[in-house]
Amino acid sequence: MAAQPPKLSATRLRKLRAALESERAQLLGQVEELDDAADVKNWRESGFDDDPADAGSASFERETAQSLSLHAKGLLAQIEDALRRLDEDAYGVCATCDRRIEFVRLEALPYTTQCTECRRREESGR
Repeated sequence: MAAQPPKLSATRLRKLRAALESERAQLLGQVEELDDAADVKNWRESGFDDDPADAGSASFERETAQSLSLHAKGLLAQIEDALRRLDEDAYGVCATCDRRIEFVRLEALPYTTQCTECRRREESGR
């Protein structure tokens, strides 16, 4: 097993918190837009229910917006969890092996809960 990565400095923790908060703000805006796009009332007011082809397209677009919104909400939950772990001084610890997660991994995916090694192992099914 590789050596334990160093503990994250206060500067790096601030940088990661800022990245998480920025991503949260962007996702909140996206969710609001997607939820508006998926709202059936908005489509009916636009008159898309008059033609069957238009209604089919509108239905597909609503379902796509709902799916994207659901995905964004899942990411938001992961970000909120990461911010909670930061507040509780438990951030950056692998949920699988309890070792510190590498900074480069956290920088790329600040809401991750696994170190690179455990994630690889999980993806390969070992």
